[in-house]
Amino acid sequence: MNKREFPRTFGKWNRKIHIYLGLYFLLFLWLFSISGLVMNHPKWFGYKVDRSPREAQITLPQGLTDMEAAKHIRENLGLKGEILLRRQNRKGQLIFMVMRPNKRVNVNLNRESGLAKITEVTPKSNVVLGDIHTFTGVRAMWNEPAQERDWIVTRLWSLSMDAVCIGLLYIVLSSIYMGFQLREKRKYVIASLGTGCALCAWFVWGLAMTA
Repeated sequence: MNKREFPRTFGKWNRKIHIYLGLYFLLFLWLFSISGLVMNHPKWFGYKVDRSPREAQITLPQGLTDMEAAKHIRENLGLKGEILLRRQNRKGQLIFMVMRPNKRVNVNLNRESGLAKITEVTPKSNVVLGDIHTFTGVRAMWNEPAQERDWIVTRLWSLSMDAVCIGLLYIVLSSIYMGFQLREKRKYVIASLGTGCALCAWFVWGLAMTA
């Protein structure tokens, strides 16, 4: 391939990749757009959760770490989701949460009696959308000692989010490239790009950088 053919061939493949990546990201972007509106305007949709407390008798094998004990309890109770383990527990107590976007289960176990107080929190669908928007499976909510994703759904979700992030970076760069190929409209491309960058930088400075 000579130097004259390269721009034409690159432009052709760049447009194809841009189109097919955009189609792949379609539902992901709609999901984040709708959930972003829900989070930004909670009064429009309301906020309501249902709480269902119960108790269960738990027998733990000897010698388990807190994380191993939490996983054992999760399996025995038939729960699904990521474990958020509180680092600082009172003596003889184990407190953790099993969390997924459509349900949060708080478990408070008295190791001596084996009695576990369990509270299932089930949010409305709009709250679920907000949780999906921010759900990573690991978060320093209680300063957990172990930051790991041990639920297969979360692992797949995190891989998909990595793909979306990398793909969007490519789409943005390819959009800039294609925009600058339009010589007669280059000034509009520069104005649009400059306005977006300036506003983003201003918000970053105003929201995060200033004391």
